[in-house]
Amino acid sequence: MSLSPKERLASLPAVIAEDWLAEQEEWVLADIEKGEWWWVARPEQHEPPGDWFIWLMLTGRGWGKTRTGAEWIVDQALKFPRDRAGNATQWLVVGQTLTDTRTFCIEGPSGIIAVLKRRGVRHHYTKAPKPMITLQDEGQIIYFEGVDDENTGRGYNAAGAWLDELGKWRYTHKVWLEGIMPSLRADIPGGRPRCVVTTTPKPIKLIKDWYRRFKSGDPAVRVTTGSTYENFVNLSPDTIAEFRREYEGTTVGRQELHGELLEDVEGALWNHALIEKYRVTPGMQPAMKMIAVGVDPAGTGTADEMGIVGVGRGVDNEDYVLADLSKQIAGRPGARRAWELFLELDASVLIYEDNFGKQWLTQVMGDAYKEMQREGLFPPGGAPPMKDVHALHGKRLRAEPCSMRYEQGRVHHVGMFLELEDQMCTWVPDEDVDSPDRVDALVHAQAYLRSRERGRANIALPGGGGEARGRMPVAGVSAG
Repeated sequence: MSLSPKERLASLPAVIAEDWLAEQEEWVLADIEKGEWWWVARPEQHEPPGDWFIWLMLTGRGWGKTRTGAEWIVDQALKFPRDRAGNATQWLVVGQTLTDTRTFCIEGPSGIIAVLKRRGVRHHYTKAPKPMITLQDEGQIIYFEGVDDENTGRGYNAAGAWLDELGKWRYTHKVWLEGIMPSLRADIPGGRPRCVVTTTPKPIKLIKDWYRRFKSGDPAVRVTTGSTYENFVNLSPDTIAEFRREYEGTTVGRQELHGELLEDVEGALWNHALIEKYRVTPGMQPAMKMIAVGVDPAGTGTADEMGIVGVGRGVDNEDYVLADLSKQIAGRPGARRAWELFLELDASVLIYEDNFGKQWLTQVMGDAYKEMQREGLFPPGGAPPMKDVHALHGKRLRAEPCSMRYEQGRVHHVGMFLELEDQMCTWVPDEDVDSPDRVDALVHAQAYLRSRERGRANIALPGGGGEARGRMPVAGVSAG
């Protein structure tokens, strides 16, 4: 395990350490007293060499990634105060939520304000309506965001970015590809816009893609991995003991403590390879016999989104995931969004879970439908084509039949639904009883389609010729 200069000095005999300190210049001793970054940082906490674009830190809790991110972006802002046109540079910091960004990245003991104060950088901190820090000597601005909607990160002319806990974000791919990445476009002299990502490893597609690029030798991506135990000397022994007691020997521990990026999450009901194997290109799916829109209201799962997923049963009796319009939305706007997908897909029924505020949700969905009737979007008269589902069993029991159909190759994603697929492949029922909202919406829709199908059985050919290639309906036999 590599050590910081501070740790190396502490490992020496006292006499040698005292002699070394006595030989140092005043500025060195002043830096040591302040705990400057060059003194306390381990080698892997310094930025890697080369002309990279993304520096991905996949490390365990307590490794020091927040401090590393804060030190890096302050250093960059001071190094590149102005772009080639003479304008003060802009910098972007994005966390899981705006509250997390403020608490950990700005105001925390390892945050940006602590770094600025230690370095004596004059600055002005604006807290509302959105946090921003202006460096007063040159006017550089550090903007702060939380991933509260799909448009996060749009419109900046950023010279660099720090993305914290990206593995836990909502809308990860859309925010990166359509918001943050295009905003890293400032023309800075002697450098290029760069992005540092500090996160505990989660096997979501974006992180896995970056990791594969690094492993293949792509110079644009650098990866640093590390364990909680590498920062042992700076952590409370009680905290370390509790971490070990809670996580050691578990899948979560491999991710959260040892910083391992697991391709397949042990205990998850789905995996990316299985989804990819049976994926179809949009336009290549067969005609649909029935389409259901599954809805799971915000507040019933872990993502605090309204899950809205459309699934069809094809004429080939296979299931096809057609759309995912899930979003952090609720009430009337959420209900209208669900009915809009219903119209877009020409669906047969809308399925929603009734356990969470049944009366409220039924009323809101019904009112939105009638409102759209008056607008001429639905035929006049008649009740809304929606059906509630009763969640009498645990989340695992409800999701397992759905995952079994994937294993049988009877479910196909029409195109890519990256956020949904990441939730499917990282949710471990035995470790988190609350499933993500997108997964719940998927399960509601597929469970309804499964309940409507007629039983089937394989029919043996006469004379022992094996099984027939087709399936013949057999009354009373469930194929779910």
